[in-house]
Amino acid sequence: MGISIRESLTTYPGHYFAAWNGRDLQVVAGLLAGRFRWVDPSLPADITDLEGAHGFFQAAWQGFPDLRFEAVGDPLVDEITGRVAQEWRMIGTHTGEGFPPGVPPTGRAFDVAGTDVFTVDPEGRATAIHAYWDVTTLARQLGLA
Repeated sequence: MGISIRESLTTYPGHYFAAWNGRDLQVVAGLLAGRFRWVDPSLPADITDLEGAHGFFQAAWQGFPDLRFEAVGDPLVDEITGRVAQEWRMIGTHTGEGFPPGVPPTGRAFDVAGTDVFTVDPEGRATAIHAYWDVTTLARQLGLA
């Protein structure tokens, strides 16, 4: 017997943050549906394929080698719509090249709050990710704004 929809939704954010923190693209691939839409204020356009997702993860890991996400509180689950929201803290230091594009490393640390809302299919994979956070706060903390 498989896990319940509620359990799948409740555990999804933890798996997602573990993929970020563990820097494992194979885990990332297992978390995303064949068709998905990822909206993030730091991106010039939505990500809609695995190649784009892998590129985003790799660029972030390169620019912020110690990047990590910490969940804040418990996820908010809506079983009827298959959605789950999780507040988080994104913490790291800008010591790497390439991200943001064209910006040399500032060497400055950041700690930014945000929330992700995931729509998760019955197989436990995201069909949509909507990230809500303030890019300007990150830019200020990095000394770029």
